[in-house]
Amino acid sequence: MLALPALSQTAAPDTSLLAATTGLRQQYTQVLRDESALYSGPEYVNYVRPGTQGHRFFDSPEPQAATITYSGISYAGVPARYDLVRDQLVLNAQSGTLDLSLVPERVARFSLGGHTFVRLTGDSAAGLPERPAFYDQLVGGPVRVLAARRKKYRESLENSRIVSEITARTDYFIQQSGRCYPVSNVGDVLRLFPQQRAALRSYAQTNKLVFDETGREAAIVALVRYQATLGAATN
Repeated sequence: MLALPALSQTAAPDTSLLAATTGLRQQYTQVLRDESALYSGPEYVNYVRPGTQGHRFFDSPEPQAATITYSGISYAGVPARYDLVRDQLVLNAQSGTLDLSLVPERVARFSLGGHTFVRLTGDSAAGLPERPAFYDQLVGGPVRVLAARRKKYRESLENSRIVSEITARTDYFIQQSGRCYPVSNVGDVLRLFPQQRAALRSYAQTNKLVFDETGREAAIVALVRYQATLGAATN
């Protein structure tokens, strides 16, 4: 008896696999499009003379992993540096051959070295010396503590040779009710919270808060965080 060959059926395409593959391809295309938008700023040129004392970047002259909100899109793990002299966020181009500076107006915020910087413009920057600019947000909420971290690059002629150095300065502000106020000592902070003045003064004395150059930042942050726990206490 002759055996008849079995008729085989062509397997139907796996629609779920096809859909997943298509979805991944679309996501990958979108990522590439978003990445190209991020790496589209002007070239960042080194303007510092060799042998300059100090460096112009926040925290470290080496790139650090940053999270950046750029043109409404969030990017994580981006190698970046923050130039405090020019108030610019700097990226190493994907080709690795040059550096790029992001367009400041498109950067809403970025996190770098454990700090979160926000760009303040218009009414949000009322009372600040620089508008618009990036500020380090040390305390968030209805009452914010902001730090203006800036550096200056100077060149001078000494003994017929050019000497260059970079110096740093940080100014602090408390933002409440839509306005920013400069603060540098305990009195500046207490004046902003008259109803809680006594409690804040006692807290500063008990915890030995120091407002010198090395302790000012921690003292301001501690007072404002404590203020947030108080009710509308009076003197």
